[in-house]
Parts: sequence; structure tokens; C-alpha cells
Amino acid sequence: MARVIVVDALAREHGKRMVTVDVIGVGPRAVAGLIEKLGVRASLYPLEAVLEEPSILAEYDAMFVSAMSSDKPAAQRLAKLWKRFSNGPSVIGGPVSIEIGEALRLGYDYAVIGEAEVVLPNALKPMLKRDNDVLLHIKGVAFTRKGRIVFTGKPPYASRETLNYIHYTDIRNYDAYWAARVYVEVVRGCSNWRRPRGRLPDGRVCIHCEICTSAPLRARIKCPVSIQPGCGYCSVPVLYGPARSREVDTIVEEVKRLIDLGVTRVVLSAPDFLDYKRDVLVEPEPLTDPCNPPANINAIRELLEALFDKIPEFAMREAYLMIENVKACLVDERVAKVLGEYLRGTPVHIGVETGSDNHMWMLGRPITTTDAKRAVSLLRSAGLEPYVYFIYGLPWENSKVVHETIMLMEELWKLGATKVTAYRFRPLPGTAFQDYEPPVPGSESYAILAKARELNRAEKGRWLGRVVRGIVAGWHPAKKMLVVYPLPHGPVTLVRGPRGLIGWLVKVEITGVISDRMLKGRIVSRIRRVARRSDGGLRVRSGASLSR
Repeated sequence: MARVIVVDALAREHGKRMVTVDVIGVGPRAVAGLIEKLGVRASLYPLEAVLEEPSILAEYDAMFVSAMSSDKPAAQRLAKLWKRFSNGPSVIGGPVSIEIGEALRLGYDYAVIGEAEVVLPNALKPMLKRDNDVLLHIKGVAFTRKGRIVFTGKPPYASRETLNYIHYTDIRNYDAYWAARVYVEVVRGCSNWRRPRGRLPDGRVCIHCEICTSAPLRARIKCPVSIQPGCGYCSVPVLYGPARSREVDTIVEEVKRLIDLGVTRVVLSAPDFLDYKRDVLVEPEPLTDPCNPPANINAIRELLEALFDKIPEFAMREAYLMIENVKACLVDERVAKVLGEYLRGTPVHIGVETGSDNHMWMLGRPITTTDAKRAVSLLRSAGLEPYVYFIYGLPWENSKVVHETIMLMEELWKLGATKVTAYRFRPLPGTAFQDYEPPVPGSESYAILAKARELNRAEKGRWLGRVVRGIVAGWHPAKKMLVVYPLPHGPVTLVRGPRGLIGWLVKVEITGVISDRMLKGRIVSRIRRVARRSDGGLRVRSGASLSR
């Protein structure tokens, strides 16, 4: 039987994760699980593990790689390594494949364009056999033939039923997987199919026609002026389509297998967790309205209740369940109540992006500043930890927008946002904003970043004197200190102690603030060992940022 290695190269531009090193994402696990579902043996490795021991590649007949556009250097390096150790086919997929020619020029035999669940059931075995004549008739495949790039056409989006299988759960090749945040997909795709309203560099401008306002949901997928759907900076709608939900039983079984393996932190992953089973409320139409209908409270409660009922480690606080993103326009009293009932003390991420309502409208955002303030207040009152996100350097940003954004950041922090994150705008291929330039260092936009750092450092001061539970995940060679991840989530904390404590759950008193991203503390007591004795700790590499 053929053996396939699936390599997770996501967010590893330089061959290793430089930020959020405690994350194990969804995509590569989904691909590996699908390959096994199709009857082919698969193994999953993070890129850094392969780069440290490239001879691993010789054990496999084919290589599948998941990467983003920013990961091209690492993906190219991996393709060269593969050719040193194997003559088998290499396949690249994920967001990087939206640039078809670029993906193939990295040195891969095939690129998968679209969702693997649609393409691989027909394409996997022909790829393993290099049967390009068969592949010519399968949509979603690109390869080079007679010196020319062949693209077989864009495939349809995967159905909800197609997504309902168990993703690969043997993640032991990842450093300190037992301390990592492991993402489990509950929703694929995005419900925001509005368009940005400002004039684009090529002259196109949204005419605000009935397709985005009053047409049947299905019609919103097509735009008369061919502007990509969704927020202008985001590629999720183009890559993954409208929001579709996985079934409760599948999610519970996948999470259970991860917990049985020793995972302690699970994140229910979705572009918007509150889209869960909203797609059921509008079927057979696709879910393309970001704010209507309201959240499907009954379905959300059913999912969370099943996870706590069938996985006792959550109720016993031996493992922790979290969610990630929510749209502020879907947060109401009912949502806050049910999330607070099951997820109290855990973070909830709210994309705000800008402090100007008019700028939000131009960007294609589905919320207002009022929505953001209400969501933070409600979630904080329910006992959750609201994290808010902004992007600096976006198109159509000006002095007024920068000022309004800084004012909103301060107001949300005062309302209870416990983390304020500012990302630098980066134009992504396939998005409406792909032809814009990122902000120039030192420009006025960077005042937003400075404000985020100021607020986060002030927030870190509120941790002083607290005693928290955390997992000792590894050793920081530059600081010569142990790395502790607070539970269920919180700022990375460095403590002094012997390396033998790696893998232990401990109590830590917070004694100082290192930066806007990091704390220091002292170990008060040991609680129990979390990692199996054969499992290694987090290997912090030079230049990496541990902060979340």
C-alpha cells in the first residue's frame, strides 16, 4: 500500500513558526484524514520536524504539502528536499495554490485548487500513479505538461455532507502537542458575501446593487462587476465558499480522540463560530448573509452540551474547550448566556479591524462600531475574555480613520476587551485588495500598532500577583527559563526552574511584565504531570515569538 506524508507548512515562511508556536491547525489534519478515508496510509508532520530530519521523506511514496502564499520560501525548500530523497509525486495545496503558476514553480508536480474533499476522491490515485491523462478530466488539479501549465478548472465547493468525516488525530509529531491549542473544524467557509464599496486600483467599484442587498441568497455569489466576495482583505469566501457546518457526532468523536491522545486545549475552529448550523436555517440556499438569521442557539447548545457530556475531562478541568472567532453582529444576550455557561474564562475573538463605521462599510465589513461595543460588553459580562482585532494600513485608511480606530481601541479595552491585536495589512492573492500595497514602516498607520502595544502592556499589569494554573511547555534558550502556557489561555509566562518540569501542570504566581506580550512568574507548586514521559517539550527556536 502506498504511504503518503502530509507536511504542515502553514505560517512557516522561514521554515518554522515565528509566532503562535503553540497552534496545531485544521487544514493539514483534514487532508491527512481524507487520504486515510480514501484507503491510503498517511502520516502528518510539521515542516520543522521534516527539516530537522529530512531522511524521513525517504519512507514515503508521495508528499502532500499545505501552505499559505507567505510560505513559498519554505515550500520551495521542502520540494527540493523531496527530490533528494524520493522520485514520488509531490502535491501542494492550501491558500498558496490560488496562484496556480507560482505554486507549481515552487517545484511541485501537482497543485490542488479548491477544497481537498472535492478534488482528492477522484484525483488521489491518479496522482500517485502520475496518470495525467486521467487528471485532465478532474476539476481542481494543475500540473505541467509539455512545458505548459494545465489547469483543469475550478471545482464546486464541498457539500456539508462531504465535510463530515474525522480529521487526522495522531499529532504526536508536533512539539509539545499536549500543551498546544489544537483546532477542530466546526464550520467551513464564511457567511459574509458582501463586497467592499471603495474603488479598486483597476477601476472596479461596487455598484451596491440588489445582488448584495435584496436578491435571493444564491444570487449573492455572483457579482456583475466581478468583485470578490467578503471583506476585501480576506480570501476565505473565495477559497472555501459559504459557511457549512459539520455534525455534532463527528466533532465530538474527533475531539475525544485528541483528548485520549493527551491534548489539553481544544479550539472549535470557524471563520465565525456563531455561523454553526445557521446554514441549516436557510437551506437549500447557501448561507451568504453575515448577520441574518440570528445565531442558531439550539444547535450551539447541543454541540457544547455534547462535548461536555461525552468528554468528562472538560467538566473536570483536565482539558479546556475554547472557540475562536465571532462576528459582533451575531452576539446578543442569548449568545452571551450560552457561551458563558460552557466557556467561562476562555477567550473569544472579535474582528473589528477599524474604528470608522464608514470605513467598515467600504471594506465590506458586516458590523458597526456599535456592534463591537455591545459584543465586548455582553461577552465580558458573561465571564468570557473578549479579544479584539484590528488591521492597520488598510486601503482607504486616512488620518481620521486612524484617530477613530485608536479611540475605539481604548473604549473596547475599558469595556472589558482583555487583548487588543493589531495586524499589518498584507494584500492576499485572490482577494479584492490583492493589488494594494502594505503600509510603509513608520507611516501614520503604525500609531494603531503602538496603541495596541500600549493597551496590552497595561493589561499585562493586571496579572501581577495572580496565581494561575499552567503547563510547562518547553525551554527558552535565549532567556534560559521555562515556558509556561496559562490555562485555559493567557500570556506566555517565563519562570525559572529545572528542565525536568517540562510536561508538568503547575501553579505560577505572576511577578512581572516582560513586554506587551509576555509575563514572568515563579512556580508555587506542582499539580500533576501532563505529558507522557516519552513526549518532548516545545523546542523554542532562535527568533521565535511565543506570544499569543
